Amino acid sequence: MIRCISFLASLALIVGWVGCPIPGTRADQTITPSETVIQLHVHPMAAPKPALRYQLLPELSELSPGNPIPNYLRCVMDQDSSSEREVFGKSALRMVDQAARMDKPDWQILIKLKTDGFSLLLPDLQKMRSLASALQTRFQEEVTLHHFDDALTTAKTMFAMSRHMAEHPTLIGDLVAIAMTMVVISPLEEMLQQPGCPNLFWALTNLPSPLVSLDKGMQGERVLMLGELRDLDENVPMTPGQLRKLINHIDELRRFASDNPKKKQPTQGWLNERTKNQELIRAARNRLIESGIPEERLLRFPPEQVILLDEKLSFEIRRDEVLKLMNLPAWEFSSRLPAFAKTNKEEGLFGSLGVAFQKVRQAQTRLELRIAMLRHVEALRLYAAEHGGQMPKKLTDVPIPLPVDPFTGQSIRYALEGATAHLRGGLPDGVEPSRPDLHVHYLVTMEK
Repeated sequence: MIRCISFLASLALIVGWVGCPIPGTRADQTITPSETVIQLHVHPMAAPKPALRYQLLPELSELSPGNPIPNYLRCVMDQDSSSEREVFGKSALRMVDQAARMDKPDWQILIKLKTDGFSLLLPDLQKMRSLASALQTRFQEEVTLHHFDDALTTAKTMFAMSRHMAEHPTLIGDLVAIAMTMVVISPLEEMLQQPGCPNLFWALTNLPSPLVSLDKGMQGERVLMLGELRDLDENVPMTPGQLRKLINHIDELRRFASDNPKKKQPTQGWLNERTKNQELIRAARNRLIESGIPEERLLRFPPEQVILLDEKLSFEIRRDEVLKLMNLPAWEFSSRLPAFAKTNKEEGLFGSLGVAFQKVRQAQTRLELRIAMLRHVEALRLYAAEHGGQMPKKLTDVPIPLPVDPFTGQSIRYALEGATAHLRGGLPDGVEPSRPDLHVHYLVTMEK
């Protein structure tokens, strides 16, 4: 069961769930070993008329009032079998379709978020992942049968579920939302290769950008620390008993958050070293005064309380130095990211509680890159439909608006070599080229 405290372990689990295998390639193709190579054999297809005949999210006319979250979870709870294909039969997945078309998602965990802090249990996230897997299977079957209208209905359900998942007030919830969206990509790529598949350029273009917002998760991260340290008083002096209870809780918190808890110095020992240093205490007190706590109040606090309040303030400052950048374009986020965030270096008493925000932002941008690449594939199909099946020699020949590479802010790299078009995404700033999940290479062949 996922806990907020086990963020990094959860991150690895989620990233592993959506990891994409590298398909086989021919010997005559120029491939970088560290790339994720995706081969697509597509057919020319003009845009539908009306242009927005096909959509990838439920339209307003399809929505019903209500909270979809209890309905998603009820679909899971009502099943008895442990076999996924048996658990989510046609009737259960129809209930998911209906839930995805409700308009007011509310996870109803705000109170527990405020009280449980990083120890908050998140059993619902695993259930949502299993629903997404079952829907992916249905999507693949509909594509195989060339039931494109049914397949698009499933795609709408999956994209809507991901958007609802992004309303979860944790960044782990956002990562699950991103993972759920990524499992739509593979059957969507397969669908685009089927003869007669409608062109989805404008459907993809009209998806929200970013498709999975991190706003609720970022707000939740600010709440989590408040929940964990709610007993750290900044209004009145704390008694030795209150401090001892809080220090024990911090020990437990740091132990759960650390990759190697045996190397962690006990909190009391860490504090003892600092409370002997009067200059350090004065500096901590001055920082707290600057933050708005009256000096006369701080002078009555025991040294341990002053040091702990200062460490909490330091943690919040470092966290916000990254959070304030999260809504910038990805290439600007990477270039402005503080050095401590790039290295994940732990500093201070609460350093191990710092979330690897850059990894979350990277996962979000990886999804945006795949959507941008699919828009380019559909643009090639549009162009070929108007030019006798031929693909453009350069992207500037395409008369419709193409998205930039979300990692670099530059155009997607394009080259036409014989009958194959190569579309490549760039690498995020500071990332080693050995990350195939971030280095995507589409090989597009236009069938005639």
